[in-house]
Amino acid sequence: MTRLKRIGCTVDVDLKNYGYAGYSVECTYKYMKKKEMYLLRMGLKPKNSENRMKIEFQEIDTQYISGTRETIEEHILRIIEQAACHHKFFDKYIERYEYECKCFDIGNTILENVH
Repeated sequence: MTRLKRIGCTVDVDLKNYGYAGYSVECTYKYMKKKEMYLLRMGLKPKNSENRMKIEFQEIDTQYISGTRETIEEHILRIIEQAACHHKFFDKYIERYEYECKCFDIGNTILENVH
């Protein structure tokens, strides 16, 4: 079973078990009384600390989900499993992050060669 890292009303889910080694999804949830649902905010977190460009969090989705205090984290895990395993939801965000890192490295190389 995937382990959760609790940070208040935030959980960090490692995507290694879903084929995305080096990435996790940070999920922050808050109960919205008017909607009687939780607002879930998900963001991609690269774990590679070797990059010179530090991107700690890239927001990827916000949605309302049902649940109770006792079941909300289980529901979040189910959403992540569905997104990772059946829909390849994280692919485009990881590709975009890796592209931004390549652009940074190329731009940095060009600037270093100018001076």
